[in-house]
Amino acid sequence: MASRIALAREALRQAAALRRRLGLNRVDPICIYDVLEERLGIEVKFQAISSMEGMYVKAQPPVIFVCSERPVGRQAYTCAHELAHHVFDHGSKVDEYFGSEEEANSFDPDEWLADRFAGFFLMPAHAVEKAFHTRGWQCQTCDPFQLYVVAGNLGVGYETLIQHMRWSLGMLTDEQSKACARTTPKEIRESILGKELTTRLLIVDRSWDNKVAADLQVGDKAILPAGLLLECSVLRVVGEHRLGTLVEAKAPGTEHAVFPDTAWGVNIRVSRRAYVGRSLFRHLEDPDYEPSIPNQ
Repeated sequence: MASRIALAREALRQAAALRRRLGLNRVDPICIYDVLEERLGIEVKFQAISSMEGMYVKAQPPVIFVCSERPVGRQAYTCAHELAHHVFDHGSKVDEYFGSEEEANSFDPDEWLADRFAGFFLMPAHAVEKAFHTRGWQCQTCDPFQLYVVAGNLGVGYETLIQHMRWSLGMLTDEQSKACARTTPKEIRESILGKELTTRLLIVDRSWDNKVAADLQVGDKAILPAGLLLECSVLRVVGEHRLGTLVEAKAPGTEHAVFPDTAWGVNIRVSRRAYVGRSLFRHLEDPDYEPSIPNQ
């Protein structure tokens, strides 16, 4: 059996090679669903199967299923994990939801390799470094708020980024990672807004790498740079905030927000909450859609 170090090296090699083959440089965030559907010809479907994290079906074309009931960052990581089963030719795989830490921590070389690949493909070292550097932050001294912002731009979970930076990239010390992990995303959102928020909060600043869209679900909130021109077709303005303009996703669809007389802008895409269906269609507008938004 290959050692974990050998598996990690192979995961890194294959993740970097796939990025190169697809013309994805090593410093940009990606939308994993767009990459699979548009560049690799792999169908991605969201399904409401609570006992499952994800599934890879080796077929023509290949299909990846992702549980629609999981948090956004976890869904992206699961999708990249299933992609690894395709890359390493593991055959069809079903990755179950584990209710206990003991089950989740049982060692399976294929699953461990897939996890490492997912981390390296979604969060290459240079992309993580760039996300901090462009904001004037340093990985060695980052705090929970900064990690939260960078995780949002990379499209991954807050805790997932911490663990990847600690164990795969070596950018955080054990003490630093534990200290940051003690602050939960819920607490960070509350510290930003001054109140409890049960839905997601995305921070889109002027350093947001706009090669990737800002993806929201109906009911999610986002803070956008003040002064952006908004169509407000899929968003509603909640109010001004010290970090910018606070908005809420109100309906599925897309819009492009820009600064007047500048080249900077960001595509904002909104999907139904807990969307079920093929990923390609998750942002289609629906004039008859009636949102079901959790209590906030």
